[in-house]
Amino acid sequence: MDQNAAPSTLDAWLKHLETLHPQKIDLELVRVRAVAERLNLLPAPIKTITVAGTNGKGSCVAALAALLATRGFSVGCYTSPHLLAFNERITLNGTAASDADIMAAFLAIERERQGISLSYFEFATLAALFLFKRAQVDFQVLEVGLGGRLDAVNMVDADACVITSIGIDHTEWLGDTRELIAMEKAGVARAGRPAVVAEGNCPATLVPTLKELGAIPYCMGDHWQLAGQQLTLTDGARFNLPVVESLQTSNLAAAVVVLSELGVAISQEDISGSLAGLLVPGRRQALDYGDRNWWLDVAHNREAVEQLVRALAVSPSTGSTHAIFGAMADKPLHDMISLVGQEISSWHLPQHLDIDRAASPSDLQALIEAISGGAEVHCHASPQSAFEAAIVKSEVGDRILVFGSFVTVGAQLACLTRAQAGRETLD
Repeated sequence: MDQNAAPSTLDAWLKHLETLHPQKIDLELVRVRAVAERLNLLPAPIKTITVAGTNGKGSCVAALAALLATRGFSVGCYTSPHLLAFNERITLNGTAASDADIMAAFLAIERERQGISLSYFEFATLAALFLFKRAQVDFQVLEVGLGGRLDAVNMVDADACVITSIGIDHTEWLGDTRELIAMEKAGVARAGRPAVVAEGNCPATLVPTLKELGAIPYCMGDHWQLAGQQLTLTDGARFNLPVVESLQTSNLAAAVVVLSELGVAISQEDISGSLAGLLVPGRRQALDYGDRNWWLDVAHNREAVEQLVRALAVSPSTGSTHAIFGAMADKPLHDMISLVGQEISSWHLPQHLDIDRAASPSDLQALIEAISGGAEVHCHASPQSAFEAAIVKSEVGDRILVFGSFVTVGAQLACLTRAQAGRETLD
């Protein structure tokens, strides 16, 4: 592509990327690896940690970035999806990549792909690797988008990997049991390199698959221990992990373990200083607006909603709880609604017109009413109208719970951001 013919804004680039590949999800590595090699991104010139799993990946990535930064390392992090802006997916030392930098990466990829079809996610992954190499970061931490074995991130031979909890999700791609899904997640491991497992009750297929690949498993409960907030490493070293209410302690622990196995010396002072108060947007994120307590959580499968319900029980609301809920149609909607349904005084279901996979508000309404006979349910034409209605329906001191998908949480976070900015302007 000629410089003059390239899209002139990041939004235009992203729209362009959506037209380049016939399938939004295409799990194979031949095409993206070929382009990566043309860009001299493989083999990776940067120490790499890959994070796979069903839930908790973003938390683990955030913990790794914080710990490495405390030790003085420069870090590039790649995560997905984003909440408010695409730039969130690619950060360098905690700062989101600029539009100009991302567009420069996209142009370099476009020039080198030479007719090879790439998906949106594959373009994004290559852009992250391109920018991390250009910045010469010390570490790159890469979150797997879907599965592991055939995800674009797995074109990189990671120096170590973390596998967080494994649940039932993306069954059409990964299998319909935890055992099958675990085998796909294990595909990010490499022979002779650490594979840290951050779940005590892992599927029976996980460790055997890691061993078949020649990786060195470090499993919670077998090789390292987590008792409450106390972490004991494989060498017997002990650390106290801070309580971070919005994050699972096992994911923080796994970050410490994998860095230890890579030879990065971590002290108690490092842990306390970098992990206490760690916040990952959209993970049980608490905000106050309109004298209501807002909880935003991207929980989008059964296991994540179970964790959310437990957190709600630990921090009960002084008033009623109202939900703004939206999810993809291929998720376990019945289970997600059933788990939290008894807590909800009123449901608000926004329409997301630009998301093909999203369950329609009318379908969700029918399901909610079938599960909770007398439920009060309202469908809304947009995220903004759902936001406004939830405020009107609730009272001072009530909680408004936003959950079900990144799209839903991102849209409500945008509504809150605009509302807070408007209030500050008026004040």
